[in-house]
Amino acid sequence: MNFVILHKTMPNHHIRYYSLELSATLFEEFVVERIYGNTRYKSFTGQKVDIFTNYEEARDFFEMMKKKKIKKGYG
Repeated sequence: MNFVILHKTMPNHHIRYYSLELSATLFEEFVVERIYGNTRYKSFTGQKVDIFTNYEEARDFFEMMKKKKIKKGYG
């Protein structure tokens, strides 16, 4: 449904990334999955999954997290 990848270059030239994905499950729920990390590592350093019962709540959470990360310098 919705997917975005944000990134930020740190002073030490490492790139941090933050991906957000909003998707529906087979059980009529909506999931916002957040994966984040640093490009100097082979795999991501963190993952969080939030489950919502309706699309509007999930979309609002997705947009809030996106705005929060952009405010912190991701783009």
